[in-house]
Amino acid sequence: MLKISDFVYEVGAPHPELLYFDKLVPTTYGTTYNSYLIKGEKTVLIDPVDPGKKEILLQNLQELGITKLDYLICLHAEQDHSGATVDLLKAFPEVKLVGSAKVAELMEHHLHIPRSDFLILCDDEELELGDLTLRFKTIPFAHWPDNTMVYLAEEKMLFSSDLFGSHYAAEDPAQADLAKQKKAAQEYYAEIMMPTRRQVGKYVQWTKDLNPALILPSHGPVWRDPDSILSLYERWTSDAVEPTVVIPYVSMHDSTELMVKHLEQKIKELGLEVATVDLGDSDRDLRVSAGETLYRSVDAAAIVMATPTVLGGPHPNQAYLALLLNAMRVKTKFMGLIGSYGWGTMVEKNMLSLLDKVKAEQLPAVLCLGLPGEEDYIALDRLAEELVNKIKALPAETLLI
Repeated sequence: MLKISDFVYEVGAPHPELLYFDKLVPTTYGTTYNSYLIKGEKTVLIDPVDPGKKEILLQNLQELGITKLDYLICLHAEQDHSGATVDLLKAFPEVKLVGSAKVAELMEHHLHIPRSDFLILCDDEELELGDLTLRFKTIPFAHWPDNTMVYLAEEKMLFSSDLFGSHYAAEDPAQADLAKQKKAAQEYYAEIMMPTRRQVGKYVQWTKDLNPALILPSHGPVWRDPDSILSLYERWTSDAVEPTVVIPYVSMHDSTELMVKHLEQKIKELGLEVATVDLGDSDRDLRVSAGETLYRSVDAAAIVMATPTVLGGPHPNQAYLALLLNAMRVKTKFMGLIGSYGWGTMVEKNMLSLLDKVKAEQLPAVLCLGLPGEEDYIALDRLAEELVNKIKALPAETLLI
């Protein structure tokens, strides 16, 4: 529990031991399920927590002496935000549910709460709390179609739902490590917000124009300097890229790894930074390696996929990553493919199919039969030179330096 102001408390639950959010997203620092209590003439709770953490929420409300809730506002119907709603209705039967039309629609499906039970508020409509006022702003596809923000005008506080979140359960929420918070925010953006960056970019500008004093997301610590996260989101949602190359790879019998090391060295000699990620590392869960690739790919100018051929197609680990990169619609400008095969391959055709939503220029693939030889290394040199020249030729306004 954290007192944020004389009127506002964070009463949700930390989950520091969580390893994978949604059984998919690596959470190095765990996560939190934030729930915000507003105590004015009317008492309001924003977002009940994940059902597995409901006891912490109820205990926090008890410690604050809350015996009555006037309004329960649901900003998003996904269970990690709304899951304890039924329990809150039992504990506070007089409370009035509040949400957008889309939230009410989805809550009917996910928690079987009739949408008719909701007070529906639309964009720019206000909920009067006597001495305080909450204004609503829907942000469809800042993750789900129902995500909503509310603004507490008198305190200049923006409750931003999933937007600007981070999977980071700080030991002391009042004094979070800003470096960890920013890293967690980029990881969060990469696997949750990146697929809809066009819409998200519009909400970032709306938030900058609003100029809140605090941003209070549904996951992770409060942003006490909103510009620290807004400036990052402006960068991530833009079309601009860093002059860097990411090479995720799998190698079964060393041939592909030899190609990766050669390409990496050549690109570095030509003056660009390279990050390689081993998708076959037996000491790491594939979700961690894939998550690192997504994190590094947020602003990368180029991604070169490196894979051996397995039964004619890419190694399953690389296919898994390709599905993620495709779903996340990375903004990279150039895509490459290298790898080794045993006797025949359809890997290029298959990878192009798996990456059909990535709107990047495809460079000629370098695929070798067996152990790479002199001609294969020459082809890798040509690929490195072409890739570096193309990145260096990008207009200045499209490069993040």
